[in-house]
Amino acid sequence: MRKRVPLNAIRAFEAVARNTSVAKAANELCVTPTAVSHQIRLLEDFLQVALFERKNSRIYPTPDATAHVGRIGQALDLIDEAVLALAAVQHEEYRKLAVSAPASLASLWLVPRLGRFLESEPELDLSLRTYLNRRDAETHDSDIRICPWSDGASGFHSEPLVEEASIPVCTPELAARFGGDQTDILRHAPLIHVDRAPGGYEGSYPDWARYLSEYGVGRRDHNHGIRFNQSGQAVEAAMAGVGVLLGRSLLIQKALDDGRLVSVAECYPVRTPYYLQSPHNPKSRDALIKFKTWLQEAVRPDAVAA
Repeated sequence: MRKRVPLNAIRAFEAVARNTSVAKAANELCVTPTAVSHQIRLLEDFLQVALFERKNSRIYPTPDATAHVGRIGQALDLIDEAVLALAAVQHEEYRKLAVSAPASLASLWLVPRLGRFLESEPELDLSLRTYLNRRDAETHDSDIRICPWSDGASGFHSEPLVEEASIPVCTPELAARFGGDQTDILRHAPLIHVDRAPGGYEGSYPDWARYLSEYGVGRRDHNHGIRFNQSGQAVEAAMAGVGVLLGRSLLIQKALDDGRLVSVAECYPVRTPYYLQSPHNPKSRDALIKFKTWLQEAVRPDAVAA
């Protein structure tokens, strides 16, 4: 088997030959002169040739060594460049973060707030991927996932993030048409529905039939009204005055804060939790911790929306 050239000895040789001084080479390499001398002897033994000669208390490379020291220096520069390039690639990976979130939550809650996070982390490259069902969510190669289920995939850690309420809301103008009377609004205002797709992530949210029956509001067709297959579209319809929506608190928070929507009845007593899921061994640990900390602050009830 071919013996490998000792790289540390090559570096010592090149530094001594360039500086014509063991002491200067040792200082450059951050080692002792004794260590440099040892590496020179190691290389001479490996090559079975003398590389230096001493004259007037100075050390000079032999003519043969001088003929090749330039090429050796160039080779060492190429090695340094390759290693630094590899480090840059690794650094680039640590600056990336892939986030998965439900489509409606992403568009109505997360995206409006992301600017503040990215202002604080300008070097971070964030990729946001949205999903409509659990199967799609689990196909994403994500560093962190926001989801309404606690049982994570193999290799993922799950922790609670926030609980979401369901609140009947509509525009102030629509509420005024019924005199702001809760019972009249629930009995007579047009209803906006969100269909719960099979295998979707919204199965645990109450629908109008469940809400109205449990609050004793009868004498109306629970299923009548416009229907959407995504909560985000339903919120847009509610803000346009189309009807009253059993809105998810995170999605309607900003509209409630700025008065585009108003609460017209009690929120449903059962809340739906969200969880954060992330790999046990993430690629971008520092970025993940920063994003997770920011997210936990952003969901606090007293957090200021963007």
